[in-house]
Amino acid sequence: MKFFIAGLFRLLNLVPDRWAVRLANVVGGLLVRFNTDMARVSRINIAHCFPELNQASQDDRVRASLSHASLLLFEFAYFQRRPIDQLLEKISAVEGEQRLQRAWQDGNGVILLMPHFGCWEFLSIYLGRAYPISALYDPPNMLALEESIVNTRQRQGANMYPTNASGLRGLMRGLKSGDVVVVLPDQVPAANGGGVVAPFFGQDALTMLLGKRLMNVGRPAVLMAAAWRELSADGIRYRLSFDEPAEGLSSEQEDIHAAALNAGIEKIVRRDPAQYQWSYKRFRRLGENRPDLYRRQ
Repeated sequence: MKFFIAGLFRLLNLVPDRWAVRLANVVGGLLVRFNTDMARVSRINIAHCFPELNQASQDDRVRASLSHASLLLFEFAYFQRRPIDQLLEKISAVEGEQRLQRAWQDGNGVILLMPHFGCWEFLSIYLGRAYPISALYDPPNMLALEESIVNTRQRQGANMYPTNASGLRGLMRGLKSGDVVVVLPDQVPAANGGGVVAPFFGQDALTMLLGKRLMNVGRPAVLMAAAWRELSADGIRYRLSFDEPAEGLSSEQEDIHAAALNAGIEKIVRRDPAQYQWSYKRFRRLGENRPDLYRRQ
């Protein structure tokens, strides 16, 4: 399996990014046509968050989001195989670059809250050239794929830690050392604590408190971060942003913190909703008394 995965990424790396955009559109259409689980979950989430859209508009957004999701395979191959300098040439703009520099120069560490939007992996390419990075990763079921993911992200300059108690301690050590700590804040926490229900696109969502916990480690700066794709006939370019979080994120009250966190994520997503990972079951684990949005009828 290890050699198959390596061969697959080697093959995908040979595809020019302008072709990858076209192929991803085809793959996105096929995912919808065959009603895959990715398409089913995306359809549920988009209907849940955008009830004001008619069916045709919702369907268009589902198809577009799956096309963007399909691009990640090609992009991950590029990040694994192509020279870093060549990848950095794909940046069209960096909004808030000085904001990030000032935050890091304070020496207290920086927490970057980076949702599953656009090509979030690309931020590590940019950050790795100038900043020490620490981040968590959720180990996949396949060992060979885990090795590929970790090696690729470490090539970008990141110190990777698994999502367990040991990994969290490593993340905190990095923060105390002044690292830029990357957190994916829209992951659903475990049902046995570590989260609070807060609104996301007007809907209840179990929201992690990891960022709040990290904010209590010294006096780190906190920023929202994102990487937008700009697609054209010439291929893919990326626009990066580093913004101040929503008011209330530093509140001692967990519900206020979680609401501010989701508001910051929602602000990013609304710039181009098709680039969000709608295939993720964001509205699960709300408790036994709440209906399972994703249960097959």
